[in-house]
Amino acid sequence: MYRYFENEIEEVKSDIIKMTVLTRKMIQESYDALKEKDVEKAKKIIESDEEVDRLEIIIEDKCTEIILRHHPLAKDLRFVLSAIKMANELERIADLGVNICQRVIEISDRNFFMPLDDIKTMFDIVNNVLFDCLKSFNEKDYELAKKIIIRDEEIDILKNKIYLSIVERYIKKDIQNADAWISLIFVAKHLERIGDHCVNIAEDIIYMISSKTVKHHNEEF
Repeated sequence: MYRYFENEIEEVKSDIIKMTVLTRKMIQESYDALKEKDVEKAKKIIESDEEVDRLEIIIEDKCTEIILRHHPLAKDLRFVLSAIKMANELERIADLGVNICQRVIEISDRNFFMPLDDIKTMFDIVNNVLFDCLKSFNEKDYELAKKIIIRDEEIDILKNKIYLSIVERYIKKDIQNADAWISLIFVAKHLERIGDHCVNIAEDIIYMISSKTVKHHNEEF
């Protein structure tokens, strides 16, 4: 019976890893779609969100069955509860990837200069943080989870820099393309929100590993 329980836990772990890899791929490819203003690529990324949604439901169902059938305690219960919350955070990250692709479609036919250096840096950081979420979860790496939380400030600073730069340097001088510039601001905002969800995942990982609750950093971690 315990062996069967262990197999169920491993299945959930495998599904979380699969969901993280797929979500990260969506975010990576959404930058390429933005850079190239590629509508077809953006649409394919939007379609892949269905698989993320499907995995979230599968994980929630499996975790619910584990709780009902096995009544897990201590670290096993923390794993199951954290897996449910992580799946929800990953689904929201994928939704933000969809939002970025919708912005790509909005500006695809606009002929304007896109200052993407800082946005590219944001994409790189977010993708690195998502990879660290995967690694921290898979290896139960407490210290790496802490680093994810700390890096969120870097993402916030870049988002503010992009916002100010676009408003001051571009919108005011090119009011005809104001809506396109605003779409780029929204891309930065979506990336900042992805960073926030990664922080939530890192907090869930810390809880899973150590039983510490560090939401809103109420406790030293």
